Amino acid sequence: MSKHKLIVMGIDHGNGYYKGYSNEAIELILPSGFLTKESVKREDSTGVGDVNYNEFESSLYARELYVWGNEVNKVKGKYLSTYTSEDRYTQKYYKLLSQFGLASLIREKEGTFEVLVVTGCPSWEKGTKREEKLAQVFKGQHTIQMNGREKIINVKECKVLPQPIGSILDLYMDEEGNVDRDEIGTSYIGIIDIGYGTTDCDGIDSLKAIPDDRITIPVGVYDIYQRLSDYINSVNPDAYATPRRVEMQFESDVYYSSKRLSIPIKEVKERIVRETAEYIINELQTRWRNRSKFDMIILTGGGAKLIRPWVQKFISDIHLIEDYQISNVRGFYKFGLLLSNDYEAEDYPQKQVLQARR
Repeated sequence: MSKHKLIVMGIDHGNGYYKGYSNEAIELILPSGFLTKESVKREDSTGVGDVNYNEFESSLYARELYVWGNEVNKVKGKYLSTYTSEDRYTQKYYKLLSQFGLASLIREKEGTFEVLVVTGCPSWEKGTKREEKLAQVFKGQHTIQMNGREKIINVKECKVLPQPIGSILDLYMDEEGNVDRDEIGTSYIGIIDIGYGTTDCDGIDSLKAIPDDRITIPVGVYDIYQRLSDYINSVNPDAYATPRRVEMQFESDVYYSSKRLSIPIKEVKERIVRETAEYIINELQTRWRNRSKFDMIILTGGGAKLIRPWVQKFISDIHLIEDYQISNVRGFYKFGLLLSNDYEAEDYPQKQVLQARR
């Protein structure tokens, strides 16, 4: 018999990206969507053979094969997104991608593993039935085939935190889960987390969430991509622009539907970003009427850099988290290290781990 080490994971299955961090020395930032293996096979003309991805099959939906990787959102096949809000945690694709992420955060190619998960939910879902449903997605046993090798993953516990607090925990603790910045633990901090589908805001006083400061604004960077794609299609319906394709070309001032069809977007893009930022700020003004009470206000989330110029006009001394894309999930992971002291991995028969096929 061999005692497996407990694998600690911080996971943020967001609307735009699935982010993970584990003590397997793995950091993960991948699109929150995947493709059926069959649709990839049909994508011969897109150069999909050069796209790196992993193949998955879940025992929840036996004989259904999917692929997931860095560039799956660039393929012109049927991209299956987990983006939604209502009943999100009960959706088939959300459950599948959650499992694919668990398997990807384990370095060994096959075997049985004991796991502790810390994840986050939008602030307004904390303490509701949705929090319970999210925990149920991860808790229990998961059997996943990854690249033809079986991983049996037993999630012993899933702790759900308010989404924004992860970034504060990342500032507060070091990589070993030890206190690194004492002042964070004694400060009253306002945090604005601009995500793909929502903007979550919280007040954290001495590491305790203050319910009266909590707000979830149902607007994120996806709304920017959606509005811009709607504009492009209104100019030329043959463009068939989608939020996903707009995101891929967002840094450009011209949208290319093909080499023959291009549409200038610079002025419209700037207007849409400004209007979205101003809406978020207006909602914040309504809820956070007294912002001077905070010792510090920090900005984080995947949309932080994009919205920052307008938020700084509203709060001049706001702090942008350096690793805004990954900081919250790294904070979840560090919190998991603290929780892991109360859990031990089970004993399992030793099993030889074979090298993955190339």
